[in-house]
Formats: sequence, C-alpha cells, structure tokens
Amino acid sequence: MRVSIAGEAATPSGVNLDWAGAHPRLAVVLDGLTESPQTGCVHGTAWYVARLGARLLRRLDGPASLVDGLALAIEEVATEHPRCDLRHPGSPGSTVSILRQTAQGAEYLVLADSPAVLDTPDGPVAVLDDSWKALATPDLAAAAERGTRDDLTRFIADQQSQRNTTGGYWIARTEPEAAAHALTGTVSGVRGAILASDGAALLVTDYGLLDWRGYLDLGYREGPAGIIAATRAAERDDPDRARWPRQKVSDDATAAVCLFDTTREPA
Repeated sequence: MRVSIAGEAATPSGVNLDWAGAHPRLAVVLDGLTESPQTGCVHGTAWYVARLGARLLRRLDGPASLVDGLALAIEEVATEHPRCDLRHPGSPGSTVSILRQTAQGAEYLVLADSPAVLDTPDGPVAVLDDSWKALATPDLAAAAERGTRDDLTRFIADQQSQRNTTGGYWIARTEPEAAAHALTGTVSGVRGAILASDGAALLVTDYGLLDWRGYLDLGYREGPAGIIAATRAAERDDPDRARWPRQKVSDDATAAVCLFDTTREPA
C-alpha cells in the first residue's frame, strides 16, 4: 500500500490540529478537536494528536486488533500527562480514522466523523459517525455558525458534555473504552481509499460539490493536496459563509490517499 499525505491549517498563521502518519501497511488520520478556554490540560490538542498518532503507528504494526491497539494507545497517552486533570470534559481529544492492509484486503476503524472512504468492487463506501450533529443543541449550533468566539465557546461546552457518555458520542480522549465504540470492518478487493479529517471531506459532506466516487477520483488524480486545494477554492468563493453556513471560513484539512496494487494510477 502506497500512502500520500497532505495537511493544511485553517489559516496560514494557524496550527494544524490534525495529524496523519503511515507505514507500508497502515495509515492513520486524526482530527484534533478545537480547544475551549478551559481544558484541564497544559499540553494542548496538537501535543495530544502527535502522541496518539505515534502510539497507534507503533501498536498497530503487528497482530493487535485495531480496537485493542487504539485502546492501548489512548491509555498510554493518558499516562504521559498524569498531572493534568484527565477527568475535565475539555481534555484534548480527537477523531480517529485507520486503514490497515491485510492479505484479504483492508480493515478499517473510524471513531467519530473523520471518514474512511473505501473504493470497493461494489463502489465507494464511506464510513463515518457524525451522530454529534443529531445531538447538538440546535440554537447553539446555529449561533456557532455565525462565528463569534463566545458563540463557538458555548457550542463547544455543549459538545463536551455529550462526549464519551452513554447516549452521547465517542472520541479518543482519556478513556480507553472509547475504542469499543468505533466503527470497524474488513473489506476484500479494495482498490484504494482516502482517510480524511472532516475539514478535508467537506467537498462531499457539507458542500455537495462531489459524490464519493468523484472524491476518490480527485484523490487518485491530484493527490491529497489536490483535495485540499479544491476545498480551499470553494471556501474562497464563499467568504461570508452564506452558501454553506459553518463555524469558520476554513477548517484544518488533512487527507491520506492510499493506493493498492490494483488502484488506478493518478493521471
């Protein structure tokens, strides 16, 4: 499996809170969650995703199941900052998207809304869990789309109260049991795949400019940087967020394009 990775922060001066890494059998994309003013942790989201990503690459380069590897990685990162308040709802957290090549095809794990888009013999299959949208308080979500910092802070606090709880939705944070709530599976005959942070999947999920077939073809043709460039071009055409209401003009965007031996080569 050949993997190409590209990432870009939401703004030129910003820090990309996404993370991606790979080796010949494995690809991982993490989308670190936007921090609130109070987190209980002195390290921050960028630190968290870098530690979690490195642990995942190490743990999953072997026979461990994707679920077990993620649970162990979450637990290990938690031990790296024992003086932080790991019970704080604002502790750094992340979505998780993993693809691992097997003799039969590929196995995947998706925790939250960073999709794994699989190019199967039956067509594209997009695996993601965006249940947070149904759980979001409508008034707070609508206010956050207008983009004031106070509105966004209130929305984040509302989301934090629903993370990693019964009846809520699950992310990688400090609780190893979150791994058991991931979407997992094995697919044979996979020709290729794209793992993406939600900011790199907007062409399909929010903007409706492509379907998943077109998204895969764009990735094969122009690579992950091409996906991000097309996303940024769409956002520049909607600077006031009128066509696509959203919390910010652009989000951090990271994608990994995975090519199997049978994948069409980029033109």
